[in-house]
Amino acid sequence: MRSYLNIRYLIPVLLLTLTLGPGCQDIYEPDLRVDQEHLVVEGLISTGSGPHTIRLSYTGVFGEGRHRRPARNANLTIADSEGTVTELWDIGTGEYHTPVSFSARVGESYVLHIVTSEGEEYRSSPQEVPPPVGLSKVEAVTGSDFQYFESGVSGRLYQREFAGKHLYIETGNHENDPARFRFRTNLLLQYTSSVDLGSAPPLLEYCWQYREITNLVRRDVSSPESNRIRAAFIPRHAEYMQFYNFPVRQYASPRVVIMEIYSLNEESHHFYQKKHEQLSNEGHIFDPIAAQLPSNIECISNPELQAIGLFEASSITRQGFRVIMNYGENHAEITTWEELEDIPRHGCLQEVKPPFWIGG
Repeated sequence: MRSYLNIRYLIPVLLLTLTLGPGCQDIYEPDLRVDQEHLVVEGLISTGSGPHTIRLSYTGVFGEGRHRRPARNANLTIADSEGTVTELWDIGTGEYHTPVSFSARVGESYVLHIVTSEGEEYRSSPQEVPPPVGLSKVEAVTGSDFQYFESGVSGRLYQREFAGKHLYIETGNHENDPARFRFRTNLLLQYTSSVDLGSAPPLLEYCWQYREITNLVRRDVSSPESNRIRAAFIPRHAEYMQFYNFPVRQYASPRVVIMEIYSLNEESHHFYQKKHEQLSNEGHIFDPIAAQLPSNIECISNPELQAIGLFEASSITRQGFRVIMNYGENHAEITTWEELEDIPRHGCLQEVKPPFWIGG
């Protein structure tokens, strides 16, 4: 009887093992050869003012333990759908710049052509510039978020939760056809300080700090399922700004969120969506296998050579929002902020307010 029970319970286990076993033994073969260098293209042209930058480099060979090297002395041109060809300027560090006067136009298609110093020719697929993305709604709600920080004592990472406000944006597109875009979120904070001159009256300094905080949102590309996305999280207390690489001090409210929104065509949106999936993959057992990111660059002189990266053509929209949060009533006053000229990352002016200063 005991033998019968053992066999009866063993049969399902054997069947399950035979079913799942081969799946666990599948070998994933990446398409990209890791034993040779590959050209990496990182390029963006937009409807904004120039110059626009194309970066070229080569991947390192697996096992050599070196960083990728810049691809210097290449010839780059960009051709539009009307036949106009623009040459890029080599600044000598693997970066190539368009003329300052160059900007992309909505509805036009652009092709990047590269001839490396070794004589290999690469070409992008035509990239059409989609119309700019319009926002239909901006709102902020209270909540909490977390970040991982390194302990100064143990050196280990730990998770810390803090209160603040989530900023959400919605596009004007229909819910069944969400807009395709990516974004960068920047935060502007200001403060005043007093400079003691001894016998003379102290001087008042008007100071500011300006930082990109996109990586703190943990998603920078629109979702294909929704036209609503979280664009920023702003901590409630000034002490938590140090975790955003702001210096520790009291910052005067309100906060200003400045967004750069890049409209994407279907090909570039697919690239950024796959990039997000890879970066958000935590390596759990049922997570998808990390695969090579798609690229719109091909080698036309030697089809066996592979390229990595993206040549992107986008419309850019820059918008600023002044956010004042009433935590007691869970209400946010959000107004459009018009002072969108170039702002230095940080600075101070004595006895003079900068042109973008908020309040008295």
